[in-house]
Amino acid sequence: MLLTDSNFVKLATTIDKVVVYLDGARVYRSGKTDLKKGFQIVKIEGLTKHLLEDSVRVSGKGKGSLGAIDIETVYTEEVSHEALQKLIKEKEALEKELDAFQEQLAFTQRQSERMKILSEKFAQEFPQWFAAGETDLTNLSSFIDFESKKNTEFLKTIQKTNDKIEQLEKQLNTLQAKIDDFHISPHQERTYTISISIDAAQAGPFSFEVNYQTKRVSWKPSYDIDLQKEKAIIKGQAQIINQTLENWKDVSLEISTAVFKPLRVVEPTPFYIDIFVPYARPPPSPMALAPKSAVKKAYSKEARRKPDMAREAEEESIDALLETAKVELKESATGVQSFELSGKWSIPSDGNKHPVTLTTYELKTKKEFYWSSTDGLGVIAQDKITNGDAVILGGKAKVYSKGEFIGETILKKVAPREEFTLGAREEFKMKVEKKLLKRERVKSGLTKGKRAIMYEYELIIKNFRKEPSKITIKDVIPYSRSERIKVKDFNAGIEPKKSNLGIITWKLTVQPDEEVKIPYKFEVEWEKDYEITPPLP
Repeated sequence: MLLTDSNFVKLATTIDKVVVYLDGARVYRSGKTDLKKGFQIVKIEGLTKHLLEDSVRVSGKGKGSLGAIDIETVYTEEVSHEALQKLIKEKEALEKELDAFQEQLAFTQRQSERMKILSEKFAQEFPQWFAAGETDLTNLSSFIDFESKKNTEFLKTIQKTNDKIEQLEKQLNTLQAKIDDFHISPHQERTYTISISIDAAQAGPFSFEVNYQTKRVSWKPSYDIDLQKEKAIIKGQAQIINQTLENWKDVSLEISTAVFKPLRVVEPTPFYIDIFVPYARPPPSPMALAPKSAVKKAYSKEARRKPDMAREAEEESIDALLETAKVELKESATGVQSFELSGKWSIPSDGNKHPVTLTTYELKTKKEFYWSSTDGLGVIAQDKITNGDAVILGGKAKVYSKGEFIGETILKKVAPREEFTLGAREEFKMKVEKKLLKRERVKSGLTKGKRAIMYEYELIIKNFRKEPSKITIKDVIPYSRSERIKVKDFNAGIEPKKSNLGIITWKLTVQPDEEVKIPYKFEVEWEKDYEITPPLP
């Protein structure tokens, strides 16, 4: 604290607490000083230009009363452009390093693609080698283990390279933001000063707390999810971006799902349809038909006003003591969740993402497998997870299987006790093969004036895992949208669970080292004077 003259006191404050919202933050500052008896003005200088003027609140402790609170805009001269040239050189060096890592990523991805081609070729040719007695199942198991190992190596390398690329991109974003600031404000920099009028009843120590909302802050949820046997460990994080121009050092941190932007109910308008008339004018929109007063009201300041953040102008006592916040997860009646984090946190205003752990969930899970005849990847493994009592916000998720990274995904918002699936990945220890056993034309004498083709297929499911596995099999047969084409006489060795629009679904449990076969057949019949599109296989 420095005394400027008998009427003004400069108060040095530190940031003690920050509440981060999805699109902003509330910053809490505190400071102490000695005041003499009588009227005087306390000034807090150098506050961020992103401060919202009408959000300022002041309170404190001392023998006196609080008067007017004024917000002043202060402009200072710009620093030398030598700093700008230094930033540009740093950016160019980082861009070269980023290019090198991107080339490494592309090379690893090409290796991974070659491995997939080799795997597909092996899957096609192994049955022939096995039937000819040129190999045995031991070689199949060895190849599956080799394939799994190589794919894991590729995933790890890709993940490490992506992490490095992400880190370099963060640094580039920070540099670019600083460079942009030079161009946006080429001559002056703006800050705010808060002037607090105090009528001290007696000389002595006074403490002040100032809090305000600021823009240029945001956070997004992200997750690390470790899929284990019969459970999923979900670690929720907040990726905080601070661009307020104020560094937060050793502050108490609270993360909230609230937003500055007000929400409103949007009423639907009628969806009119009519017979198309060439060259006719299109009907007017509902807003064009509405009275002008209604249009004006819809876009009035009242309909899009910001939350009420007017500062209090009346005098008040500043004897109140501030309460200490507890560390806990809170949920309001409106569904807003907030996380009060333990300890102290430091988040600089550099524009980078700074992760903080919010909570860890342990949820029940079941492993399921899926195969579709239209998917060239093969058998897909997924974990079906049942959520607990908390809402899981949507965000990016890095997925692991027993600590091994297996990929990234986007996690949608999950309601309490809702089921969701994660960890879609290729399962190399389960194989499904589709074979065409027979395709023949039905004799014309049996279908007078018509043509018909009979098909016989076989699905072969093999489980090389060491435990029983539930798998959903989906296959497709033709589905007719014309009365002149009929798909009939479908018959399967195992009754399907569901059949809809030509999509046939089986749900099976396959035992370890078991091979299950599903033969099925059907017939396509159509009037001979017509052509089927697209052509039949």
